Amino acid sequence: MLRGLIIGCFCLALTVSGFAQQAPAEKPPERLDITAEQVLEKSIQATGGRAAGEKLTSTVTKGTVELVAQGIQGTVEIYAKAPNKLLVVQNLQGIGEFNQGYDGQVGWSQNPFQGTRELQGVELAILKREATFNAELKWRELYEKVELVGREKVGEQEAYVVRLTASQGKPVTCYYDTQTFLLLRQDEVVEGEMGTITGETYYSDYREVDGVKVPFHLKQKAPFGEEVITITEVKNNVEISDAKFAKPGASGK
Repeated sequence: MLRGLIIGCFCLALTVSGFAQQAPAEKPPERLDITAEQVLEKSIQATGGRAAGEKLTSTVTKGTVELVAQGIQGTVEIYAKAPNKLLVVQNLQGIGEFNQGYDGQVGWSQNPFQGTRELQGVELAILKREATFNAELKWRELYEKVELVGREKVGEQEAYVVRLTASQGKPVTCYYDTQTFLLLRQDEVVEGEMGTITGETYYSDYREVDGVKVPFHLKQKAPFGEEVITITEVKNNVEISDAKFAKPGASGK
C-alpha cells in the first residue's frame, strides 16, 4: 500500500540532494527450501490475505516526514485509487511542496526547484508500476521474474531476500521476515531527471487497518542521509475525485 510513498520520497531525495549512485553488487544465490513465489504469497497472507486486500478500492494515508541530517520536518499525504491512480504530496517546512502523481495515463511531478514536468521513459514506467493499486497482490503481473537470492539479517531478524525484476527499471530487492513473512526492508534504485539514487527502506510498527496490516513506521537510508516517515492515519474506501490525480494545468482538468 505504501510503495508509491517510497517512489515519491526517493524522487524528493534526488531533487534535494542531486546525488547519483550505482546499484550495489549482487551476491551469488543461496540454496533454500522455499521459493520466491511461496515467500510472496505467504507475505500476502501475513498482511491479511487476498480477500481482505481486494475489498479495498482507495486509500488515503497521512503522516509526518523528517530529513534527519538536514533537520527538516514536514508532512506527507498519499492518495491511491484503483485501478492505477496515485498522488504523493510532501510539504517540507521552509522549502515547499513536492507533488508526484499518476492519473492512469500521465505521470508528473511538481516542486519548487523544477516546477511542473511530465515524466517519460523509465521514470514513468516505474511510477506507473508503483501506482498500481494493491500492487503487492499483483506481483505476477508487474514483474517478469522473481528470484529467492538468499537469507540475510535485517537488524536482529532473519529474512528471505527476494529480487523482483520488471520489464523496465532496476530490480527491486525485498526482505521478508522468515517467521512472520512481513516485509522488513526494500532496496530500490529510482531514476529521475537529475540522476539515479539507490535507497533502503525499513518497515516496522505494523498495525491492522480494515483487516490489512500496514507499517506505520518507515525509515529510508539513501546517499542524502536518513528520512523517517511516521504514519498517523490510514483511511480506506474513501471517495477521491479523479481530478485530484491530474497533472496541474492539464487541459480540461
